[in-house]
Amino acid sequence: MRIDPLTPPYSVEVQAQFDQLPPSWQPPFVHFTVLARDPRLLRAYRLGSVAYLQPGHLAIRQREVFLLRVTGRCRNAFEWCLRVHYFADDAGLTEPQLHASVYGSADDACWKTDDRLLIRLADELHDTATIGDALWAELQAAFPEEAILQLMLLAGHYRTNAYVSVGLQVPVDPRIKRPFPAP
Repeated sequence: MRIDPLTPPYSVEVQAQFDQLPPSWQPPFVHFTVLARDPRLLRAYRLGSVAYLQPGHLAIRQREVFLLRVTGRCRNAFEWCLRVHYFADDAGLTEPQLHASVYGSADDACWKTDDRLLIRLADELHDTATIGDALWAELQAAFPEEAILQLMLLAGHYRTNAYVSVGLQVPVDPRIKRPFPAP
């Protein structure tokens, strides 16, 4: 770790924020305890990460295919492993799909047609920070505008998450038994 996490006892303000995290995130994951060094940063980050996971415009499989690709492309082992641990089974993802979310492409045979569009979107946003006209037209045919906005916000949030987790060399939480896949 490049920046030491805050350790208990936490200030009243920080503890109040930690108390609002989901029970499965207790004790707080280490990246939250690093950000808690400045409670304002923790609040801004926490509200973004939790808000995007609330019921929205995407099915769990759509969200997880997309976020595993976003976190996989960023080589964010901390977040990728966390998502697999908590959501991969509910999303119906297979072992070949999990591996392909990091090292494959949208053309891999393991993906369903609907998944391919999400993989392409994650790749295009990762590579160019924009959405080309052809892909935009495909997205509009497949998703309501609100879902496209949600996908864009998710990509931005989890890219920020990668800057924090990868940049600080945050290790995979010991509660998570799934390793990041090898090439």
